[in-house]
This record gives sequence, C-alpha cells and structure tokens, in this order.
Amino acid sequence: MKEKFSHFYSKNISRMKASAIREICKLIDKPEVISLAGGWPDPDTFPVKEAKQIINDVLENNWKYALQYGTTEGLPELRECISQWAKNNEQINITPDNIILTAGSTQGMDLAGKTLLNPNDVIIVGLPTYFVGAFTIYGTEVEGIPLDENGMRIDLVEEKLISLQKKNKKVKFVYIQPNFQNPTGTTLSMERRKKILQLADKYDFLIVEDNPYGDIHFEGDFLPPLKALDDSDRVIYLRSFSKVFSPGIRLAWATAEENIIRKMVVAKQYIDVCSTTLCQYIMFEFFKRGYLETQIKHNISFYKAKRDFMLQALEKYFPEQVHWNRPSGGFFFFITLPQYMDAEEILLKAIEKNVAFVAGRPFFVDDSGRNTMRLSYAQSTDEEIEKAISVIGQVIKDHINNN
Repeated sequence: MKEKFSHFYSKNISRMKASAIREICKLIDKPEVISLAGGWPDPDTFPVKEAKQIINDVLENNWKYALQYGTTEGLPELRECISQWAKNNEQINITPDNIILTAGSTQGMDLAGKTLLNPNDVIIVGLPTYFVGAFTIYGTEVEGIPLDENGMRIDLVEEKLISLQKKNKKVKFVYIQPNFQNPTGTTLSMERRKKILQLADKYDFLIVEDNPYGDIHFEGDFLPPLKALDDSDRVIYLRSFSKVFSPGIRLAWATAEENIIRKMVVAKQYIDVCSTTLCQYIMFEFFKRGYLETQIKHNISFYKAKRDFMLQALEKYFPEQVHWNRPSGGFFFFITLPQYMDAEEILLKAIEKNVAFVAGRPFFVDDSGRNTMRLSYAQSTDEEIEKAISVIGQVIKDHINNN
C-alpha cells in the first residue's frame, strides 16, 4: 500500500535502505535470545571508573567550555593529541589543522560522500563490505570487488578500472577497510596496500580508508595504514573511538588533504555544527592521562580470548562442509556454507531456537553471498558463544542431512 505522504519524499531518502544488521537487532531484542549479530563492543570493556573521574573533573574545572558549543573542526587540544598519537602509533604525519572530529565514523563517511559524490558517480567497494549507504544515497553506482584471505583483490580492481574506462566511466573513489574488515575479518596485505595506492595515482581516483578495528590487533605484523604510505594525499582516513572507549561517546576523527578537509568542515556545519563538546573534553583527558594505551591493551586481551573460544566452538560444532576465516583482529568470523545453502533460512531456524546472527547477503552489493554469514564474538560470554555455535551447527547439519 502506498504511504500517505510518499509523494513528499526526497530522492535521497528513497535511496536509503534500513541496515539489515540494525533491523535484525531490533527483532531479536529479547533477553532469551543469544545474539551473535551486532558488532558492538562488550560493555565490560568500557572504562567506567576512568570516565566517572574525568567527567567529574571536567564539570568541576571546565564546565563553561565543556557544556558550550565548540568549533566545527573540534577541540584543538584533542586534535593535537590525535596528531601525536597517529605519528607515534600509525606512522602518519598529520597536523591538527588537517583533522576533523566527527559524530562517529559513519558521519565521516557521510561527509566524504557529501564532499565528493554526484549522481551517477562510480565507487568501488569490497564484496562483501559493511554499510555503503552513506554513499549510495547520492545516486552513486557501486561496483564490488571480491575479497580473498589477503583482502580486496587489487588485481581485479585494475581490471574493473579498465572495463569502466571503456564505458567512459571514471571511479571517484575506492572504499576499503584494510584491517580486520567487516564482515570478513581479513587484512589487506602490504603488497596490496602499495598496489592500490599506485593504481590511485595511475587512474586518478581517491581512497576512503576506514579503520574502526585497527586497535583490536591480536597477532601478526603491524601493517601501516594506507594513509601512512600515501605520498599523493589521495587517502581520506577515518578513525573511531567507539571500539577503544565506547560507542556511546559518538566521537571519531578524519584526516585528508587540506582542501578536502576544509570542504568536509563546511559540510559538517550544515549537519550538526559541531560534535559534542563534553565528549571531546572527556576524550582529551583520556588521552592526556595516559589511559588510551592501557585501554587498548586490555581490549586486545579481552577480545582475543573471545576469538579463541569461538574458534574452538566452530571446530567442535560445525560440520566439515562449512568454512571460516581466522581473524587476526576485530570482532568477526565470516562463515561460508555449501553453495546450495541459504544463510537466511538457517537464520530463521536458529531464531526459533533463540539464537541469532547476520546472514551475509546484505554485505554484498551485487546481491550474492547467500551462503555466507557473519558471527560476532564481541558481546557474548563463553557460555553464550558455546550454546549459540552448537545450535547454529546443528541447524546446518540438519539442513545438510535433508538435502
């Protein structure tokens, strides 16, 4: 049935689709359901004690500023901390003036889209990838590139670029999560990091690098962000405090070439004027007091134990016809079922048994991936993980036996 006021809707809102992950989380928001769906941090990692102390101190000593409007770019002292942290920890040399604080990394994506995209522009994303809605609302054409165990297939990126050129189409940017990608957990190899930057120069496109899970690094060599290797200023780099502090603070940051950042600042002025000043002061004190490094180390140990436990459960309960990755960081296992199986059917059966996860199809812009699923170990206890994996494993086995 046609909605009463649909004739008033903008073209942009008509292009927006509800997040499948968010919709599933609403459906299963019941205490008896064990959910491996949401990629949300475990509240047990939140630095409550430190936050209480900082909030009290800020409201005692800096309340006139912390409760006031701030600049669109963000608190200068916090941007200075971020600049130093990026240099020391990620080999990225940026000035505070080239940093903008955003209301979560999703806003960073939105600002990049507002700054760069026009109807019919072409962007490239991974197959699969998380959430490109911030880009598609502009009438953008999205091309997907398959991933393997070393991340996005950069050789196929060049093939796609050449194919699009023959159609007189030009790619505006590539959106990529090099570290512990959502949903596959894969990490882009060093060789591919260098190659994608070379292609950006050769074919004249930009790169939007999203790194929300970079601090949850369990094992393997540190690989510098694309931004650290970027000699041409083609990378727009997005970072978030959601996984290292808490998502409720709604604070992230972005850096890019100075003129792009200036345009993103203007775009933000039309959205919310400035990010929450109180949260910026809290995060500044969290840096200043040396809590961030301690928190990151705690989170790594905490989530690695969960990763290890789920890996053991998968090996114990899932049949041999099912395959999965071994993430070296982040929050997710990505499961591949036999080709004939539909993960959404498995999900419906699992929900009947009070277990939930995310079927993989919404992560694929070409509507493929029906035989895949994403499992998050971030929020569940060991007991919940074992129960959930045993239930999902049995549902899969029953489906195999009936075919």
